[in-house]
Amino acid sequence: MVSSASGVVLPRGVEPLPATDQHELERVVASLKAKAPQWWVVDVFPSGLERLLNAGFRGSVWVTPGQEPTQGALYARKAAGVPGPDAGVALVLGAGNQVSVAACDILHKLVVDDQVVVCKMNPVNEYMGPFVAAALAPLVQAGYVAVVYGGGEVGRALCTHPDVDSIHLTGAAATYDAIVWQGKPKVGDPPCTKHVGAELGCVTPYIITPGPWTDAELAYHADTVASALILNAGHNCLKVELVVTDAAWELRPKFLDALRAKLAACPRRVAYYPTSDEKFQAFRERFPEGVEELGLESGPGTSPWLFKAGQSVDSVDAQHENWCGVLQEVALEGTGGDPAAFLRAAVEFANERVWGTLSAGLIIHPATKARRGLQGRGDGGAAHSEAFDAAVAELRYGAIAINCPTTMCFVNTCLPWGGYPGSTPQDIGSGNCYVHNTKLIDHPQKGVLEAPWTVRPKPFWATQNPSLEGMAPAALKFFAYPTVWNMIKVIWKTLV
Repeated sequence: MVSSASGVVLPRGVEPLPATDQHELERVVASLKAKAPQWWVVDVFPSGLERLLNAGFRGSVWVTPGQEPTQGALYARKAAGVPGPDAGVALVLGAGNQVSVAACDILHKLVVDDQVVVCKMNPVNEYMGPFVAAALAPLVQAGYVAVVYGGGEVGRALCTHPDVDSIHLTGAAATYDAIVWQGKPKVGDPPCTKHVGAELGCVTPYIITPGPWTDAELAYHADTVASALILNAGHNCLKVELVVTDAAWELRPKFLDALRAKLAACPRRVAYYPTSDEKFQAFRERFPEGVEELGLESGPGTSPWLFKAGQSVDSVDAQHENWCGVLQEVALEGTGGDPAAFLRAAVEFANERVWGTLSAGLIIHPATKARRGLQGRGDGGAAHSEAFDAAVAELRYGAIAINCPTTMCFVNTCLPWGGYPGSTPQDIGSGNCYVHNTKLIDHPQKGVLEAPWTVRPKPFWATQNPSLEGMAPAALKFFAYPTVWNMIKVIWKTLV
C-alpha cells in the first residue's frame, strides 16, 4: 500500500500525485475568479398579476460590481437609529416636458431618500401643478410635500435657501452647472455645497442588429423606433436620436424604408417646447442636404419629422441632443453583416463616440442569439449569444431597452432611471444619480428591460393603436388596484 502526501492510503498500483504548489494555486484561483460573475443581476419586473399582462418581459437591476444585492439600506439605518445622509428638505426642480417626471421625482425623494419635498414646477408645464398636488393631496395636507410656482428667481431663492438641504433636478446640464458652479470655472470644489442630484439628457442610440427579419418584423420594429421619436413631439431625454445599423445588412434598405413609411404616416405635431424652432433650424444647418421631411400634414404650427439617413461615423452628429422631432441613421462599415462583429462595433461606437449615458435601445432577432432559453436558429448562434450578453454588459448606459422603446424603462419605475455611474461635477454628462428604483435595490449600476421580439396584440407604445384610448384608463385602474377583474378589463380593452 502507498500513502499520499496527505497521508491517505492509496489502492495498489496507484501512484501519489504531487501536491499543487502555491504558485499554481494562485494561478488557478485567479483564473476561476476571472470566470466568476462580476456583478449581481436582480430581477424586479414583472411580478404578481403583472406577469400575465407582461408575459415574456424581464426587467432587471444590475448591481454595481463589488457590491452585494441588498435592499433598503436607508430603512435599515433608520431602524438602527442612524439618520440618512440627506435627511431634511429636498427641492425638486420639475421637468418641463412630462408631468410624470415631477411626480415620480417627488415620490423618490420621499420614499427612497426619506426627505420632505418642495417641488417647483417648470413654467412650461406649471399648469399641471394643481393636478400633481391633488394626486398627492394626503401628503400635501400633512405637510410632507409642497408645490410652488415661478421662474428663475423663485428657483434661485429656493436653491440658496438655508433650510433646503438638497436639490434634485431633471433637465439640462446647463441648469446643473448654473446651480452647482454659479458661473465660476469648473475647477476644484464647486461653490454650491449642497448635494445636487441630476437626471439629464442623452443622444440616445438604438442599435439595430442584423438578422433574418420578415417584412412584418421590419415594420413592427420600424414602429418601435418611430414611437420613440414622436412621443411628446420628440421632447424627451430618452428620445431616439440615432439609429445604428450595419451597412452590409442586406435588409437595411427595407428597414429604412419601413421606418420612413411609419414616420410618413404619423401626423406632424407642434414643437411646443421653448427653443424647439432653433433646434430644428440648427439641424437643417448642420445637414443642408439629404434631410427628409416626413409626416402627415396636420394643421398650422406643426413641424415635420426630419430624418437624415446614410450617415457615417465621421459625418453623424452624435454630440448634440436635439430635443425635437429629428432623427439620424448611422451605418457602421467593416462588420460585414455579422451580428457578433456588429454588436462589438456598435457598443464601442455608442460608448466612445456618442454623448450621454442615460438610455440606449438594442433590437435583436431571437434567431440571431441563444439566450435564457431562446434557441438560436441561425449560424454562429453561440458566438452571437456571447456577443449579445457582452453588449448588454458593456453598454455604459443607465437604462437599456431590448426589443422595445426606451420609454418602457422609464415607465417601469421598479427599474432605476438615471445616467450611468461615473460622472463628475466638472463633467456631469447625463447626471449623477438614479430615481425610481421602487424595489430599493442598493448600489444600482443600470436597469435592463427585455421585451419579447414582438408583442401581440399591438403594444400600447405603437404609433397607431386604436385600442389605446380605452386601454389606458383600464390599465391605470389595474395598476392602482391590481385585481383579477381589473386585469380582465385591460385584456378586453386591448382586444376591442
